[in-house]
Amino acid sequence: MVVELRVRLTVTENEVENLKKENAAQEAELTAVNTRGKMRKKSKVAFSAGLTDLGYVKAGSDDLNLLFSRIITNVGQAYNSTTGFFTAPVRGVYYFRFTVRDHLASHWMNIRMFKNGQGIMWLDDYETDDYNTYLSSGLTVELEVGDVVNMVLPAGCRIIDNSNNFSTFSGFLLFPL
Repeated sequence: MVVELRVRLTVTENEVENLKKENAAQEAELTAVNTRGKMRKKSKVAFSAGLTDLGYVKAGSDDLNLLFSRIITNVGQAYNSTTGFFTAPVRGVYYFRFTVRDHLASHWMNIRMFKNGQGIMWLDDYETDDYNTYLSSGLTVELEVGDVVNMVLPAGCRIIDNSNNFSTFSGFLLFPL
C-alpha cells in the first residue's frame, strides 16, 4: 500500500510539473502575442500635411523650419504640426516625400530635408520665365526610435501654398526592423 501511494504521489508530482511547464509556455505565448499586437499598432504610421493657407512663406536671414500645419492624414500621430517634426515611433525604414511650389521670376527656390539636424537632401531651381515651378522628391530613410525628420526653407528663399495644397510633406513606415 505504501509503495502504491508513493507511485501515485510521483505520478501526481510529474503531472503538476508538466502542467507548470505548459502554463509557463502559455504565458510566454500570451506575452508574445501582446507584444506583436503593440508592435503592429505602433507600426501603423503614415502622414500627409499641407503647408499653409497664407500664400507666400519666406525665410528671412536664417533658415526656416517649415510647419506643415494642414493635416491631411496622421495615422499613428508621429507628425507634429506644431513643430514640423516627424518623430519615428518604431525602428524601421520610412519613405518621405515632399512637393513645394513657387512663382519664379529671376530668383532661387530651395528646399532641404533634415534627419536629426543633419541635411539629407537639398533641391533647388532658378527660373526666369515668371511661371509656377515645383520641386518634388522623395527618399527612403532608416530611422531609430526617436529620430526626427523635418523640412527647412533656406535663408532668403520662399515658397507658396494655399488651400489647394501646392506644398506638401508626407511619410510612412515601409517596414519595421
